[in-house]
Amino acid sequence: MFFADTDILSVFAKADAVTYLKQLFADMKISPTVYEELMRAKRAGYSFVDAILDAVEIVLLSDEEFRDYRSLLESVNNLHEGECQLIVLCKSRDGILLTKDAPVKRYCNRNNINYLDLEEIFRSLKRRNVLQYNELKKLIADIEEKDWTIIRSKEDILGD
Repeated sequence: MFFADTDILSVFAKADAVTYLKQLFADMKISPTVYEELMRAKRAGYSFVDAILDAVEIVLLSDEEFRDYRSLLESVNNLHEGECQLIVLCKSRDGILLTKDAPVKRYCNRNNINYLDLEEIFRSLKRRNVLQYNELKKLIADIEEKDWTIIRSKEDILGD
């Protein structure tokens, strides 16, 4: 089970590439707070949100997960609501978090939570033959341009 954060979803949506994520992670899920973040973006006029909502399932937290979420949210300063809900869901449901956020990755590393970051997702797109070299190169360029993101290891990813 894969749980995606808002950043990963919006990066791919801005590049009109959510379908590639869906090919890799057929059971991609989001938390209620990620849904709320996406809806705020949609209300602000960002039409790319529709592609995301068509590709994901919203998972509600159990009572125990909600207690764990509140505890995490109150005890960690550099994680937002959506990230905290996703972390709790990953821990309780043995999921893998899709994120590009550095504080989230550090938290996951310290707490043995599995995650894939943007670069690992690119590598997976290549390894699983979802995208060929030129398609992946174009996707990386589109993401860099549309999300104002620099993919530092793009040469390594494309060369692997």
